[in-house]
Amino acid sequence: MFKFSLNWLRDYFEEKIKYDEIMNKLKLQGFEFGGKKEIDGDIITEIEVKANRPDMLYHMGIAREIKAFDGEKIPEITHEKCTVNSEDFPVKISVNKEVCKRYCALKINGVDLKKATPEYMTKRLNALGINSVNAAVDIGNYVMLDMGQPIHAYDFDKIAGKKLFIDKSEKDSKVTTFIGEEAEVKKGDIVIFDDESIKCVAGIIGTQGAAVTENTKDIILEAAVFDEIPVRLTSRRLKISTPSSFRFERGVNVSSTRDVLLKCAEMITKICGGKIETNIFDFYPEKKEEKSICLSVKKANDLIGEEIDKDLMIKLLEKYDFKCTAQDSDTIKVKIPSYRLDVKLEVDLIEEVARIYGYDNIKPELPTIKTSYTKNEVWDNMDIIREVFTGLGFNETINYSFIPNNTMNVFGIENGDRLYSDLVLQNPIAGAYSLMRPMMTHSLLSSLAYNYSVNNNNLAFFEIGRVYFKDNSFDTGVKETDTLGFIMSGVRIPKGFGQDKDIKYSYYDLLSYLNVIMNRFGQNFELRQNDYKFCEEGSGYDIILSGKVVGFIGELNKSKLSSIQNVKLIKDQIFYGEFYLDTLTEKVKKIKFESKYPSVNRLYNLLQRKDVPAGEIADVIKSSSEIIRNVAVKDIYFDKTFKENEYAVLYEVKYCSKDSTLTAEQIEDIENSFLKKLNEKWGISFKK
Repeated sequence: MFKFSLNWLRDYFEEKIKYDEIMNKLKLQGFEFGGKKEIDGDIITEIEVKANRPDMLYHMGIAREIKAFDGEKIPEITHEKCTVNSEDFPVKISVNKEVCKRYCALKINGVDLKKATPEYMTKRLNALGINSVNAAVDIGNYVMLDMGQPIHAYDFDKIAGKKLFIDKSEKDSKVTTFIGEEAEVKKGDIVIFDDESIKCVAGIIGTQGAAVTENTKDIILEAAVFDEIPVRLTSRRLKISTPSSFRFERGVNVSSTRDVLLKCAEMITKICGGKIETNIFDFYPEKKEEKSICLSVKKANDLIGEEIDKDLMIKLLEKYDFKCTAQDSDTIKVKIPSYRLDVKLEVDLIEEVARIYGYDNIKPELPTIKTSYTKNEVWDNMDIIREVFTGLGFNETINYSFIPNNTMNVFGIENGDRLYSDLVLQNPIAGAYSLMRPMMTHSLLSSLAYNYSVNNNNLAFFEIGRVYFKDNSFDTGVKETDTLGFIMSGVRIPKGFGQDKDIKYSYYDLLSYLNVIMNRFGQNFELRQNDYKFCEEGSGYDIILSGKVVGFIGELNKSKLSSIQNVKLIKDQIFYGEFYLDTLTEKVKKIKFESKYPSVNRLYNLLQRKDVPAGEIADVIKSSSEIIRNVAVKDIYFDKTFKENEYAVLYEVKYCSKDSTLTAEQIEDIENSFLKKLNEKWGISFKK
């Protein structure tokens, strides 16, 4: 935001321009009104000036914009002629061109700073929030608000060794500003210093070391253009924002620096007396010529949505000091005014054409955009998964992708394991959010534990998010994979009418839900046991699709994970599964007529060791004959007559032939075959 004075602005107009007329013209050119206040017969108005329009942060710039609206110009800055002789300047000045684009200085001898600043100046400065200091400082501030160039004054007699250096600070140091506050200058900040001390934090604030006072007789007047980025960073760190830093951060017109300096010096001598030395210092290593940009009339009209004639385009731009030359029927070569720092590309010029033409003159019309739809299979799969899991009674959670740095140790995952990751953030928001998660287990377990801590029990959650692994084959060095995680614990069906006891979530529910998802996508998957340390012994299995590990399931080991906050509050078993979504492709499911002959189902109650996976037994049974269509576990039984490592498992085997109705003899031959194999391999026998 920038405040300007109506009376001050009127200095640029021969006739007394009306306030409403000023505001109407500014609004039509895209500037937003921020409020007004009447002070001592003046109207102080606040307008919003975007960071790309530093030319509107001073009265001359606003007047130039208003006059341009009517096709008029403001007068150029006039001053007495001078001689640039940097070698014979009374102060030896050394400037680092990497931090300063232009540095101008002159000396005024014999000033009388006991003289008061003219009343009109102090009234205008006070109305805009700037306090009066002394005539030299006040005039510098006045010129800055009038012409946009910050000015700084030094007491010539306080410059040690009569040398000034404009460079980056070589060390950390503390300085006392001219208002008496202490500031800490860091190594690399742009400063102005002499042989003894820092005289100014460049572009931000001066120090007491060379501040001008009533007793100052000779002054060095400075006008410069410093690099915007270091000024902005230093200002933010010091928490010092001054009218000068506000302008340097946004950019200052480097072409007018010397002219404004000379104009300011003339005003000082007129009010305070003294004499300007004829030779001045002017460091301008990379003199900027007027930049030219080629503007395509067709491209401009396509973007604006209007048919603006080339001649009208030229006329509009030239009203605002853009010098135009027609190159051909479609191209205009445009020279950019030095004060328009925001116009760098052709699209910026097109924006200017639209603004000057008038946004109110552009007819609103929806553009016709031709696009082609590209199906995102992963997103579609996410929608299907949400539909399935909400139908199964799950609630969806959303967690941060960050987990504690010690998660790998807590879960017992070692370097080299498939789920290992050490993607630690350099600047985490908190210690609990420092590692990019390689799996979603910690996130979902934490959500479950938190709910238990507020007495919200018997839950099933799922989350669709991303996991992260180091992978140098990607530009970022990180592979991001869309992943589904689901977790459940407690009672699935509470007891009630027709139900004499609670039915809790079990491992079979975990397998059932995995089957539901895989069947929904027509996927044939396998489970392969894996000794995950964060799972209960024998419960961890990898999910295999097309020979590739895409996830895992298991019962989480609460004692192993008890260090995670609130996990100790979970009294029931915790079942968990997750798998990657990028490997999940929906397949067309075909209805296949199995056979016109009836099937036969038989039950086998087998006594087996607990360490023998039921899946492997089912594979042996199914491989015994082509007419075995399916093998399913129906029940598990254990009592005190069994050995500690034994239990009885009830298998249902479905027989069906494509060629004929099966006889009892055919089935008996097959079952004798696989029972023999099971007995020989694992010592499995019938349980009567």
